[in-house]
Amino acid sequence: MTAPVRRLSSIADIKKSPGEKDERAGIGGAMRKIENRANEFLVGELVKRNKVEPVLIPEGSFGTRIGERPSQSQIDLIREEYGVDAVIYGEIPWYGRTRLIYPIMGMSADILAESVIINSLTHSVSLVLANVAFDLVTSTPLWFGGAYIFGWAFRPVTVKAWALSTTDGKEVYSVTIDRIVDRKILATYPEQERSKKEIQLEASLHSAMRAVALSLTGASPKINEEDNETE
Repeated sequence: MTAPVRRLSSIADIKKSPGEKDERAGIGGAMRKIENRANEFLVGELVKRNKVEPVLIPEGSFGTRIGERPSQSQIDLIREEYGVDAVIYGEIPWYGRTRLIYPIMGMSADILAESVIINSLTHSVSLVLANVAFDLVTSTPLWFGGAYIFGWAFRPVTVKAWALSTTDGKEVYSVTIDRIVDRKILATYPEQERSKKEIQLEASLHSAMRAVALSLTGASPKINEEDNETE
């Protein structure tokens, strides 16, 4: 997990701010848990579809590291030991936040749409400019804070995944998945847990790993009603 997490409160609900040492330890523990959950979600989704047989390689096997591309010698050893055709590795570059381009595009489209409507109704440049100024003040914390809009928590998560052939080490697959909180997945958690930041982010992560599994098995990673059913 390479996501820039500087505060534990950005990925989990905490009652009080911990000291610097405790916060570093808390972030490290939370990130390891997130990586483990990502593996569990991907393996579970692949098993469910029964098209790709997943083999979970123990962390650190042959000197491999989570999120890092294995060397050819490591790939050879993995193939010899586990008899797999490809090695999948990935990273989580964004967790609870998203790439800057998305909020810029979203807020710009929002302001543009409002400006067109106001101008068509009033033909007043001053009102258009006043609305732009108002939006810049009120919308910036919403779009760039990644928090709530009308009570909706977006909880964005980005996952990247690659597959390397164990025959020659060449990249045979890559995908980048962006997801926000999946309400159907969230509904599978106990009701009292659903408002927690870490649970909402985990639902986004599960949705992203499901999309990776769909992509690996030849289906579209776009979620539709059938794919979005939770069992």
